[in-house]
Amino acid sequence: MRIEDAGHWERPFPVRYLIVAEGDGDDGPVLLGRCAAVEGLFTDPPPPPREVLVLRGCPPGATAGWLGTAWMAGRTASGYEAWWDLVDAEILSVAPSTDDPALVDVVVGGGVRSDDWHRNADGPFLRFELTLGRGSPLAVGRSVPGLAADRDDPPALPVRLIGCEPAEPMRAALRKRRGKHPGYTELWTLDDTGRTMDRRPIGFDVEWTRPSVLGGALVDVLLLTDAELLPGAAARPVWRQWRAGRPWRPGSWQGLSEAGKGAWQTLALHARPTGGTDRSGGEYHLAGAGVEDFTGLHCALGEAVNGPGGYYGREWNGLRDCLGGGFGGVPPFTLVWHDFAATERELADYPEEVARMLEGRGVLVRRA
Repeated sequence: MRIEDAGHWERPFPVRYLIVAEGDGDDGPVLLGRCAAVEGLFTDPPPPPREVLVLRGCPPGATAGWLGTAWMAGRTASGYEAWWDLVDAEILSVAPSTDDPALVDVVVGGGVRSDDWHRNADGPFLRFELTLGRGSPLAVGRSVPGLAADRDDPPALPVRLIGCEPAEPMRAALRKRRGKHPGYTELWTLDDTGRTMDRRPIGFDVEWTRPSVLGGALVDVLLLTDAELLPGAAARPVWRQWRAGRPWRPGSWQGLSEAGKGAWQTLALHARPTGGTDRSGGEYHLAGAGVEDFTGLHCALGEAVNGPGGYYGREWNGLRDCLGGGFGGVPPFTLVWHDFAATERELADYPEEVARMLEGRGVLVRRA
């Protein structure tokens, strides 16, 4: 069966999910199976254990206070970068440095997640930056003892495929009773129209297979999945909105948590048209009041350029990529930023930094 024909079957409930594997060579994706439901998608991974890190040898300027989500970036002499996510981070104290009293040590508490890229470093890290991912670093130092340690991965979480009709490649994998499908595997989520709403790696690490609670010849399959691959609890209300199709009402993302807005951006990215022609010129209008947070600003930018549910970068680097083409509008064009002062009240210097970057890339920004 072709994947494009897999979204419908003769049953009293719809197909909601497809299990898809990577094809061999130039072959396209391979349908492994289709399912009526999935239980466990919106489970949050447990937070990483909290640690105390000391960023040593920083110029004065950092102040104690809660940060929320932050990052620590390490750089080698050649410019190689590694990043560590800091979850629920807080600057606990700032004190004269033990190495140089003219400098300060910045003590940071939080959960630490690492992608282990530090193992590929081409030399020692000579500079570390504590950052919120935008604007100037909060602190820059010479060392962070213990940061580059190996950490345990979060435990795999159970995800249950309900009412699953396996295709032959999946039946072959299930005949093994337990184990992993040998290739890269994704879960495709369909909206009410049958359009693919979301695609994400899911793996195919089978714990058990049983006759489905929905009856017939269907099966239920329990998988163990990397917790970081799941959309998480904040995505549930977002997926509920997008199930009926791409939202048509402006500002539908407002009021979501910042994580919820991040999930909104993921669905907006999947929903963007592909293969279209970039357009330059014209005037776009950005509603700058009520963006609430940095992710909200990027939701508003996507909506301004590409309409409700539109995507135009989910953060600073993503916005720069969109300005280069492939995402609708390309410079030169005019962006009328309504209530710019209100955006600044909510996000401090970040709106001005975004506006200057846009202007540097050929966008005329009118601050209204």
